[in-house]
Amino acid sequence: MKHYCVEAKRYLGRHVLVLALLMAGCSGNGAQQAEAETLSAAELIQWTPGLLSTRRAPVDLSYLNHKPAGSKGPVRVEGDGLVFGDGSPARFWGTNIAAYALFEEDKAVVEAQARRIAQLGHNLVRIHHHDSTRWVRPTVIDQSREDSRHLDSEAMAQLDYLIHCLREEGVYIWLDLHVGRQLKPGDVDSEWGHIEGFEEIARKEGSLVGFNYYNKAIQGLMVEFNAQYLSHVNAYTGLAYKDDPAIMGLLITNENDLTTHFGNLMLPDKDNPVHNALFDASVRAFAETHGLPYNRTWRTWEPGPSKIYLNHQESRFNRRMLDHLRDLGVTAPIATTNQWGNNSLFSLPALTMGDVIDAHSYGSSNFLQTSPHDTAHFGHWIAAAQVYGMPLTVTEWNVPHPAPRRFTAPLYVAALASLQSWDAMMLYNYTQQGLGPPINMHKWSTWSDPALTALMPAAALAYREGHIRPAEQHYCLLLDREQLFYNAVNPERSAALRSLAEQHRLSIGLPGTPELPWLQPTEPGPEVTVIRDPNQTFLERGQMEIHSDTGELYRNWEAGYHTVNTEKTQAAAGALGGRRIELDNVTVMMQTPHATVAVSSLDTKPIAASERLLITVVARTEAPDGRLPFRSEPMTGALLLRANPGLAAYALDGATGDRHTVGLSWDEDAGGYHLNLEDSPPTHWYLLETTASKLQ
Repeated sequence: MKHYCVEAKRYLGRHVLVLALLMAGCSGNGAQQAEAETLSAAELIQWTPGLLSTRRAPVDLSYLNHKPAGSKGPVRVEGDGLVFGDGSPARFWGTNIAAYALFEEDKAVVEAQARRIAQLGHNLVRIHHHDSTRWVRPTVIDQSREDSRHLDSEAMAQLDYLIHCLREEGVYIWLDLHVGRQLKPGDVDSEWGHIEGFEEIARKEGSLVGFNYYNKAIQGLMVEFNAQYLSHVNAYTGLAYKDDPAIMGLLITNENDLTTHFGNLMLPDKDNPVHNALFDASVRAFAETHGLPYNRTWRTWEPGPSKIYLNHQESRFNRRMLDHLRDLGVTAPIATTNQWGNNSLFSLPALTMGDVIDAHSYGSSNFLQTSPHDTAHFGHWIAAAQVYGMPLTVTEWNVPHPAPRRFTAPLYVAALASLQSWDAMMLYNYTQQGLGPPINMHKWSTWSDPALTALMPAAALAYREGHIRPAEQHYCLLLDREQLFYNAVNPERSAALRSLAEQHRLSIGLPGTPELPWLQPTEPGPEVTVIRDPNQTFLERGQMEIHSDTGELYRNWEAGYHTVNTEKTQAAAGALGGRRIELDNVTVMMQTPHATVAVSSLDTKPIAASERLLITVVARTEAPDGRLPFRSEPMTGALLLRANPGLAAYALDGATGDRHTVGLSWDEDAGGYHLNLEDSPPTHWYLLETTASKLQ
């Protein structure tokens, strides 16, 4: 949920582009900062503009989707994964559409963008900021009224059409139920009761975040909205949202936990006396019932009995919401809220009441240089949300602008998600500006940014087509009650979490806890290696690189790059300049200091035998003064490909869709092709294919 963060400063004087972003409060794990980079106007003028169009995709991966979405039956949880209704495995590479972009009036524009989203390789879109009435016009909530209790029929019709078009392209839908709804004076008295302490909520601009866990009338209004929203019949599908098998997941409330973030709202010094009284009575009753010390149980900011209590209080809200949703007839998997920000593992128990654990995490440009000996990066924080035996979804991840090396993230995320067998990955954000032609760069609208979007097809192929194998060994960090609740165990503090995440499958085991009878104790299977010390490291002293146990993934944090080396995807990303990186069928020889280079099979055959190969090359991209189009840094270097000898090469024009023949030289001694990047028109994508495959 990223509308409120400080935007990048644009120009200082006429000739220097300053890309500075204060990420405090914006980073998904609270620990990363996007660094600034200064580029001269003379440098930028040499970069190529307009290599990516927002109207089309460079390649068409929509064949990966079954159409329409939902035709295999409703998605459900099976074990620690997701399956379609017919029992086949369900894996989702997705994105978000948010805010203004949800309510596009031009149907042709909606159709074109749904098509582009599928072509980029996405099979899932999360609908976000649908209700954020403070800053979005319109929303699904009718803002002409004195309350927030009525749906806006026109906005719902526009959302219906977006969902319909995505469905037709084989793109599934994730619905949030609460994100940014503002309560209004007309909500104070209803059949759900009187909202006690409404003036305290009004001081927070009507935000119900945190207060919803104590205020029964607010819970009633949330139940009412959920029923209205999910029972709404889409005019184009003829299905209520709750009955649509293309709706694959629900989130009850976004970034709204008591255990780390919003329990503190109830403290005596927060000037919320009505809610403090509700909180205090609840704490006293819980402490007395379970023999816990009251003077520690109310101290929400400290590990200890307070974290047990806060999980209990979250669970009471969760139970009411979950029971109501199931009574409505919802069958889609449900997440309660998210593991986000700097949440430690003590935030996980209440999340297990849902069907899936959902996580948010944001990284910085230098994450490839992060040493797991002592520091966590955004991928480690995601890994620490994987509860044993439950699916893991990620509704928000990004290494956002202005991070200059954000182009290193998409393939890395796809690789780590494949290794860990995560179930659904959603980039934040495709767009929240609108779906019409953009004019300005927007931090949280990546659809025009080649640094991220140019890599989506390669990442989608690697993740969705199973190019990268899951880890061979599974380690479960099994914590006891004392470790979980009385300590702040998280990736920054745990060597085990940092050192395991890129080597083996990692999950978190939770203890049976007498005060939380609904919390199921973890019982790992015999194939799982159980560890109990969060400070145990799985790295050698002085180690500067890490391999997955499959042998397919590698990261060298001293050098600052990573590689993927499988039969069907071979890639290198990071500090590639001046290095010769040898993969099984690809040798990367880049002069551009930092870049991502990926070779992907498009026909399910190994690279060595493939008749259709996609090559993706991306370095820095920037939009001077925030004005589009983005400019792309020229790529210098060469590739050696040991591949099918009958291939021809084409540079793909991302703006027009045209292809331009590129010369390939055959190196008999090396048994492969040389592709010199300087010898072709500027592009981020090359297609290598046989004449036969071109004719098919």
